This record gives sequence, structure tokens and C-alpha cells, in this order.
Amino acid sequence: MVSAITDVAYELSTRRREAADYAGALWAAHQGLLAAEENELLHRQVFLAHHAAGDVDALREAVARLARINEGLGGGVDMEAETAQLLRTLLPRTTVVR
Repeated sequence: MVSAITDVAYELSTRRREAADYAGALWAAHQGLLAAEENELLHRQVFLAHHAAGDVDALREAVARLARINEGLGGGVDMEAETAQLLRTLLPRTTVVR
């Protein structure tokens, strides 16, 4: 069931973002994160929506949220490579991403 929820949330978030409905994209991604807060595919959707909306502060807050979630998973887990690469692309160069 969780997989179905996250798949639908991802698809809806993508479609809303592509339609420049960033609030809708964020809403859809966050609905999926309610079912699986550690799902980095959905976190990447959140990052992309904040970036597309030009909200760097919200993007940084979302990155910090993912870092807190990852830290709480089994003594801490690293961010997925795709997520780290996306953040290197989206965040201003003065921000360091680990």
C-alpha cells in the first residue's frame, strides 16, 4: 500500500510541477511523505518544486528536514547519490552539501 501511495504522489507531484503549480506539487509530495517520510524520491520532488518556485529558504529547510530524518534512521544513513547530485545542482554554490 505504501508503494502505491508514494508512486501516485510522485506522479501527481511531477505533473503539477510541470504545469507550474508548485503548491500542488508540494502538496502531492507531502502526502506521499506522510506514508513514507524517508522516501528520497519524494523529497527530490519537494526540492525541485521549491527551486522552481524560487524559494531557496524553503529548499534549505526541506534539505535540513531530510537530513534530520536520515540521521534518525538506524543511527544515521547517507543521502542517496541522486539526491546529493540534485542538491549540488539546485543549491547556490556557497552552500555545502554532505
